[in-house]
Amino acid sequence: MFQLSEDQEAIAKKLHEECLVIDGTALIHVATSERWFNQARSGGVDAIWVTTGGSAGISGTIRAAANVLRFIESHSDVAVQVRTTEEMRKAKKEGKLGILFATQNAACLDGDYAYLSVMDRLGYRVMGLTYSESNMLGDGCGERTREKRGLSYFGVDVVHEMNRLGMLVDLAHCGDATTMDAIKESNLPCLFTHANVRAISDSSRNKTDEQIQAMAESGGVMGITGLPRMVNNDLRAATIDGVIDHIDYVVNLVGIDHVGFAGDFTDSIEKVKLGEMLPGHGPANSASNVKASPTTGAGWAYWRVKQPGMLGTIQERDTVPYAKGLEGLSQLPNLTRGLIARGYDDKSIAKILGENWLNVFEKGGKNQ
Repeated sequence: MFQLSEDQEAIAKKLHEECLVIDGTALIHVATSERWFNQARSGGVDAIWVTTGGSAGISGTIRAAANVLRFIESHSDVAVQVRTTEEMRKAKKEGKLGILFATQNAACLDGDYAYLSVMDRLGYRVMGLTYSESNMLGDGCGERTREKRGLSYFGVDVVHEMNRLGMLVDLAHCGDATTMDAIKESNLPCLFTHANVRAISDSSRNKTDEQIQAMAESGGVMGITGLPRMVNNDLRAATIDGVIDHIDYVVNLVGIDHVGFAGDFTDSIEKVKLGEMLPGHGPANSASNVKASPTTGAGWAYWRVKQPGMLGTIQERDTVPYAKGLEGLSQLPNLTRGLIARGYDDKSIAKILGENWLNVFEKGGKNQ
């Protein structure tokens, strides 16, 4: 994978321990399951942005928040909710994993942006405008109309209200037109919390050069992830080297200040075999699954049926869940090793591992 000298290995270990390491996207399992929480801890993660509800509406989102808060309370010696950069730095000093509330879908608002104030009080600091499907705000990256349909009037209102509250706008799953519209409407930095470069891998989940440049001009950050089809057109060839290729590309295009890391480790979802029953869906390979709503519990399976070129098929997910060399959060130190092998200096590595995420909060999010 990487050939480092003994001195370089020692530097990598020390650097990973000393840097404030932030994972820009995680599924809720990281903050509700001992197994996945411990993986994050063993990988040296200091703060993690946890997808806490979203697609299930406001009641499901509040329920998800309650579940995470209950987990944090029962693990108060090693976990803490964080809302600001100061709290993230404090969590690292105290040896705790800082958990920041985020969502990947503004469908949680149930058509009423007044709920943003409730989410603000609960500590939500990042919200994705859409998931891969369309909603009342705009189009997701999986939709047929993603290149044409931008923000609705409601979407514009939501962006402005998020700006007022200091909640950062995430466009990782948004369609092309919605992405550009939202950046134009927002007066705070916009994020691609977990998305890669379309010029390298042509998945519609990835972002174009134009979009990446617009995000950077807004003062935002892009979290590079290791989902195989987003790393390489041939997902079986996806490796941690490929993940770093995407980091290199963003750095060369818009500079070192606009790139971070986001795990989005989908291995925390139970694998669904072909023919296995999905709640409310029927068999994973059946027509009933294709007709099912992408916002239900097996929405990820829906998109692997409808748009296999976006993330790969269901079968491929079971065989190639993540880029080789970075198959779980416990392997995150490999990213630091790989960045050293590519010639990044300590300051640049610190930015990629977490400082850039912190800086975007300093510039744009509620930080008080």
